[in-house]
Amino acid sequence: MSRLSPPSGQARPMPPDLFQDILDSLPGHVAALDQEGLVATVNASLAAFAADHSAPVSAMFRPGADFFAACAEVFPDRQAAAVCQGAREVLGGQRPRFMAEVSFPRQDHEFWFSLVVTSRLGPQAGAILTFMDITRQKQLEEHILHDAFHDTLTGLFNRALFINRLERAINRIRRAPNQNFAVIYLDIDRFKLVNKTFGHVTGDRLLMVVANRLQKATRASDTLARFGGDEFAVLVEDVDGPDGAIAAAERILCRMASPFTLRKQNISITVSIGVVLGTTAYEHPDHILRDADNAMYSSKEHGGNHSTLFDAGMRVISSRRMEIELDLGKALAANEIMVYYQPIVSLRSGRITGLEALARWRHPRLGMIPPMEFIPVAEESNLINVLGDMVFRKACERLTELSRKFPATALMTMSVNISARQFRRPDFVSGLRDILERTGAPPERMCLEVTESMLMEDAESAARTIRELKDLGLRVVIDDFGTGYSSLSYLQRFPFDSLKVDRSFVGTMNETRQNREIIRTIIAMARHLGLEVVAEGVEICEHRDMLTALDCEFAQGFLFSEPLESEALDALLERHDGDCPSS
Repeated sequence: MSRLSPPSGQARPMPPDLFQDILDSLPGHVAALDQEGLVATVNASLAAFAADHSAPVSAMFRPGADFFAACAEVFPDRQAAAVCQGAREVLGGQRPRFMAEVSFPRQDHEFWFSLVVTSRLGPQAGAILTFMDITRQKQLEEHILHDAFHDTLTGLFNRALFINRLERAINRIRRAPNQNFAVIYLDIDRFKLVNKTFGHVTGDRLLMVVANRLQKATRASDTLARFGGDEFAVLVEDVDGPDGAIAAAERILCRMASPFTLRKQNISITVSIGVVLGTTAYEHPDHILRDADNAMYSSKEHGGNHSTLFDAGMRVISSRRMEIELDLGKALAANEIMVYYQPIVSLRSGRITGLEALARWRHPRLGMIPPMEFIPVAEESNLINVLGDMVFRKACERLTELSRKFPATALMTMSVNISARQFRRPDFVSGLRDILERTGAPPERMCLEVTESMLMEDAESAARTIRELKDLGLRVVIDDFGTGYSSLSYLQRFPFDSLKVDRSFVGTMNETRQNREIIRTIIAMARHLGLEVVAEGVEICEHRDMLTALDCEFAQGFLFSEPLESEALDALLERHDGDCPSS
């Protein structure tokens, strides 16, 4: 038998110094417990760590300390209970190993360790505790978790966390139907204009300030989230019925009322809000958000700066809108979209001097769909480019055809409305040039109607595009004048040929002196700039007579003619040989 081998059936104890040397050589923090759970020894790494911490931690790893008693002083309750139970089971032989994650708190932050307790057999039976530092890993996990549920720009919760909270609210109301909640869904009106005017950096700053105001307008118990872009949502729990939900929305509107100051620039915004009251009828968060979105769009249709409580009728409107969107592409492909023509009349001579081309859609099942329904759908779905090209092409073809049929119309103009999306297309001008060449339409008789707001979104680019249109020989008309910026400076900046007074002024000019004065001012300003003036929405003889007295040159409206199909327009021109009936 070797002199180094222990007697048969006996374990030779490791010399204490050697055991301590081995512990000290380990990179982690290590402690040895005896069979009673008292600290037998710790390695140098753990001793240094304990000395650098609070008194309870330092006392926990002193030789002879009761490890189990110290756990309750150092670890949070749940951790202490789990560690004590696991370590006792290892010491009692019920399990060979126990693993857990534990934290050592400090004033500035806390340290996290992975604890492994393994049994130690032999004459010095007990357990070995190994602590591996996982603080960095925990911080990374927390960072990833934070990013997963928070918006990086504003620091608010994001859509994922909001939906999780909303799902819990839905489940809770099923168990307790009297625990009402509401969802407030909002976005910033005309936020794209802010980005276009001031730049995306300012736009991001505005979103951060808006988020701050929303936090001040909501309770600590509410869940406020940014869904992306300029869309935000609030989950209001324990709300006092519909009145409480609307009151919460109104608080937000009030908070947004005062201007924002960003880089010494005052920016005023409004928001559109949709409100949905949670009920047991809802089974999924998406259903609530769908209805909140519908209510929000209803607020936008009221002009923004408005809150709307959802009702079931909005779902019908949304369903119809979806059907229109799905069928519009098919209608364009099947040539179902027609072009009607409304005469523009000289108030001095009574003759038709121009036509405005207007898109009309006769749906095979829904009947005649108003332009105010399908044009916005076309703009949102990008079908507006196809629709706009089709209307311009048909208008060009019609103008050429009329010149052949009716020589008296040789100087008649044709006006076509242009959408903002069309106007911003890189190939917009070249596309019009191709259509003019294919149809043979004289460009000097084609008028493009643009709105004030679409020009101001990017004034420099708009001015460049208008100059290119003028180089083609096209005429440019400012439409709906008086409802947007109506600034003399931009009228001088853009080379317009004429402007159209919005129907909202014309329709009430016989009732409101202020509107008559507005029209008088517009006519005087246009004359000073050498622009023609067309008044829209002339429906009664009194409108016509007042406009004539104000020396307005041209007008259009139901008094003279409604928009006509091609055959009806031909019949009108044949009957009057280019003249329009005076009433």
